[in-house]
Amino acid sequence: MNKSDILKYLSMLNEELKARDVVGQLSMVGGAVMCLCYDARVSTMDIDAIFEPKMVMYECAARIANENNLHENWLNDGVKGFLSEKSEFSVYKEMSNLNIYVASPEYMLAMKCLSARLDNLNEADDIKFLLKLQKIESVNHAIDVITKFYSIKRFLPKIQYALLEILEDG
Repeated sequence: MNKSDILKYLSMLNEELKARDVVGQLSMVGGAVMCLCYDARVSTMDIDAIFEPKMVMYECAARIANENNLHENWLNDGVKGFLSEKSEFSVYKEMSNLNIYVASPEYMLAMKCLSARLDNLNEADDIKFLLKLQKIESVNHAIDVITKFYSIKRFLPKIQYALLEILEDG
């Protein structure tokens, strides 16, 4: 999905919610935010988010998937295992029946480092982009940002080495 696709499907989700007279909340993270907010990448496979009301949103998403030949998990909450109690989201867009929020750049960086999927080129590029966006030039600064949201104990050692390598390569 590219930026216009994401916006189209979110608009369709709003219309589905409107037809049911339900107001939904959707807090996005991951590739969708990288596409929508930063133009940091051209596309994403899905929209990773937490949302309410969960079952209604899943029903609406399934209908949109069927009507538009989308993967059934185009909207998913698989990210819930990476959420922090100290999460940071801001308003992206308020529609008639769908309020959309996006993770802050700091929170996005922390989540991407926590998932440590560095073998995925998009993930590594996203981390590099978020470091540059926030003008983070040292591993200690990066760790300070990360530990704002999570205990350092949750991070694999490989992320510290990866951050060191990324920041040294500039």
